[in-house]
Amino acid sequence: MSAPAFPERTSLLLLGRRSLNFDVDGLAQKWADQMLSWASAAVVDAPNGNVAARAIESGALYTLSSLPSPAHWGELSDLIRDVARDLHLFLPGDPATATRWLAWVHLSDVLAAGGDDFDALKKVSRLWFDHETPDLHRFYLFKHAIREVMRDGQQAHVPGLTRESWRDDLVLAITDWKKETRAPDLFPDSL
Repeated sequence: MSAPAFPERTSLLLLGRRSLNFDVDGLAQKWADQMLSWASAAVVDAPNGNVAARAIESGALYTLSSLPSPAHWGELSDLIRDVARDLHLFLPGDPATATRWLAWVHLSDVLAAGGDDFDALKKVSRLWFDHETPDLHRFYLFKHAIREVMRDGQQAHVPGLTRESWRDDLVLAITDWKKETRAPDLFPDSL
């Protein structure tokens, strides 16, 4: 049996949302449970095995996993910060980084669906609208272009995008963005 995978997706979502002061109640406790499950089954010499060992020793992680919902945002935020410190996880240093972490997850969902995950695209569009991270603007335009081309048969937001091409155009734009954008990194190089 292979070692379980580190819960990267949930980690990126939680840490990104916390850095933007979004509600993390429920998600935080779920993440703590996932981290403890992962850590209890991880092999010490497996990738991130040292993180798993630190997770088992983190009092903040156990406290977070047992915290009843609803929980106060400040208490959750402090516990998440303490867990990240205990496990030596990076936290987004600014809102632009946090929005990119969240966008990375949501755009990965769009890619996994072959371009056909409009709900995930709307989340990235909203990140741009709320935080104006410049490199996410193209996805705000894509959301409007796709809506209009599907409704009216034409659009003026993304040159060349049609009813027939929008999925492929979106996949290409996401692929290009991922090549241009540094992937989220939760672990310091020294691990």
